[in-house]
Amino acid sequence: MASMRRVYRTWGNAAPHPLVARDVAAMLRAGSLALLPTETVYGLGVAVSAAEAAAQGDMPGPESGYRRIFSLKCRELTQTVPWLVSGPEALDEYGESVAPEIRALTSALWPGALTVVVPASHRVPAFMRAGDGTVALRASASPVIQAIIRSCGCPLAVTSANTHGAPAPASFDDVERRVLAGVDVAVDAGTTRCRDASTIVAACDGKVSILREGALSAGQVLSVISDMTQISEGGC
Repeated sequence: MASMRRVYRTWGNAAPHPLVARDVAAMLRAGSLALLPTETVYGLGVAVSAAEAAAQGDMPGPESGYRRIFSLKCRELTQTVPWLVSGPEALDEYGESVAPEIRALTSALWPGALTVVVPASHRVPAFMRAGDGTVALRASASPVIQAIIRSCGCPLAVTSANTHGAPAPASFDDVERRVLAGVDVAVDAGTTRCRDASTIVAACDGKVSILREGALSAGQVLSVISDMTQISEGGC
């Protein structure tokens, strides 16, 4: 297991210093594993471009940042890691045949605590797709994440920074010691704004399914869909 080498601190919902974003992004592009604060919970993340570059066949090697996510979480490699993306334009880059309900939800609720599951495009490596060919995408409202994505120039593959089955940490102090010791770089932003994981949704045949209710309530999600239906029925 790697020893943690570097910790940066930023506070609350403030944007990080540009040098912090630059340095963390440089480490991610080089293949490092990072502990990052989203507005929901802290996550373990890698740059998608680095994970792709490290791939050997269908999966990066055991020393790669991507594989170390699974080792730290004690999680099966058959599971996948959601992507944090820059915004709704990512739906067309990394998804295909995206349902209009999903587009409406992301238009209304991104950036925010909403993860959408969509059919993956050819730009998503096979090892990063779920068994049904989908990928989970979210545009985070965290200014830390937004700045790092801009500096990286690619999405981040990020999952909650906890041992599989343990509570997801909503503050830097809540991160397990073994998890903190296993990353290359960390950003400490104190306590997250939402203090709960994102809500996960998917859509099929015009029906939206809430796969996990988190920081966004089912009512907030369904309200967007209801508004969309009313606009459709009302015509132009």
